[in-house]
Amino acid sequence: MLSEETTRTIVLGELTELLAEAGVEHAPITGAERLTDLGLTSLLLARLIIQLEADTGVDPFAEELLISDVRTVADLVGAYHGTLSRSIAV
Repeated sequence: MLSEETTRTIVLGELTELLAEAGVEHAPITGAERLTDLGLTSLLLARLIIQLEADTGVDPFAEELLISDVRTVADLVGAYHGTLSRSIAV
C-alpha cells in the first residue's frame, strides 16, 4: 500500500505538471489550496483524474465519492489515498 505521503507526492506531481503544461502560474502547492483557485478548469481536472488513474490504478470517483466533494488539493489526495487503502484491503 502506498503511504499517504507517497500518494500526496503522486497527486502533487501530476497536478504541478498539468498546470505547467497548461501555462497556469501558481505559488508552490501546500495542499490547502482550492482546486479552482489554482486555475484548474473542469477540462484540466478531467485530464488530471485520467492521469492519476493511470498512475495509481484506481478511480475514487467510480463508486461512492463524487468529484464535487473534492474542493482542495488535500481532498484530492485523501480521495486517492482512501481508495488505494480500500483496494489493498479487499
